[in-house]
Amino acid sequence: MSSDEDQHVICFKHCEKNVFVFSVPSRCPLCNQLLEHCKAILPFALPSPFVNATQAPCSVVLRPSRGDFLRDFRNRTNLHIALTDSKGSIVEFDTPGLLCTTSKHVDRSLWGQCLVIADVPDSWFCHWDSTLLRTIEDKGWNRKSYDEEKVNCYSFVLFFLRLLKFEPFMVLAKDMETFSKELVVPKTTHAAKYITIHRNVTKFGFWVEPDR
Repeated sequence: MSSDEDQHVICFKHCEKNVFVFSVPSRCPLCNQLLEHCKAILPFALPSPFVNATQAPCSVVLRPSRGDFLRDFRNRTNLHIALTDSKGSIVEFDTPGLLCTTSKHVDRSLWGQCLVIADVPDSWFCHWDSTLLRTIEDKGWNRKSYDEEKVNCYSFVLFFLRLLKFEPFMVLAKDMETFSKELVVPKTTHAAKYITIHRNVTKFGFWVEPDR
């Protein structure tokens, strides 16, 4: 069964405003004019920033540690980061140690709504997979070594990116602060704008873009 979270946001222009809805109404929610008589309407689907991680091969993917982006994300929400291989399997480092979606212990549905923070072209897929395998085989990534502050999911991803040696990720992965500022923050900032629109449409049935 579909829910508001599954619906695409649609934008159309009327009353000199951008109006966001899940489906274009017969009348403008601002002036009640029949929209079928207005030639200026050019509705389009607003691209969602979220993807299913299993459909994003050779990528760095991000999701809230609890819940999902559309319902649960806030400015101070803890985020969990992971990697995918060329087949879309998800490899993550968390409190139990290394986990992979090929394992029965991993719930793929948790990664059904995530952000792609970084990816590589097809020509790098083979090298990505081999580097990921080397990272997985490193005995340092186990349950005993996990530390929420010092050795966590971000440590795992940054270690992999430095080992991958793909520019510019190798340089941006030199430390957590640089990585977050250059790659994570721009993605989450863009996503936050979409989340605001989606939540308002869900709550009120439509949303009008504020004047700048």
